Amino acid sequence: MAADLRQQVIAFAGILQAGELVRQLASGGQCSQQFARASLESVFANEPETTEAVFGGLPGVRLGLTMADELANSASSDARQAMGYAGGLMRLAMFLRKDPARLDQLGHALELVETAWHDAGDVLDPSVIAQLADVYRQQISTLPMRIQVHGNPQHLKDGEKVSLIRAILLGGVRAGVLWLQLGGRPWRLLFQRGRMFRIASELSG
Repeated sequence: MAADLRQQVIAFAGILQAGELVRQLASGGQCSQQFARASLESVFANEPETTEAVFGGLPGVRLGLTMADELANSASSDARQAMGYAGGLMRLAMFLRKDPARLDQLGHALELVETAWHDAGDVLDPSVIAQLADVYRQQISTLPMRIQVHGNPQHLKDGEKVSLIRAILLGGVRAGVLWLQLGGRPWRLLFQRGRMFRIASELSG
């Protein structure tokens, strides 16, 4: 059970990390490129050997683990906003899992982007980010609910920043689907919150 919960915490950190990256972009216009890349890379992880491998190892999801630790201890307004986005990503993942046809379409759409993503190397190529944003807009934005992003209007009118926000949200949905596949459920956040945050703190250390 503890091992299963550890895997769920890693996936949950991936969701929370996406929420925090979106918050950073929307409010400040920039975010950690390292963690953004890890979140985006996760959408192409089809057959990972471990949960952490989805994010390129635990370092790739350390921001999410740190945010979980912050939620447990102080719950700043920034952390609460990131958690709000994370909650929306979880709901989108639940809708997506109930729609196998859409999941297939999403997988096919990502296959069309994957080569360009790997060709770009370590660079977050704006053209590839735009393609991922289009995948999000076509496959996720048409689900029964949508995430409302709040922040600085100047940043939310910037096309490249909006594309990166959408691409990162796609990564967050990927983490949400993974969380569900590992047995994650909303009720666990209520009744196992303390244990989850303790595990997150241990992993982030």
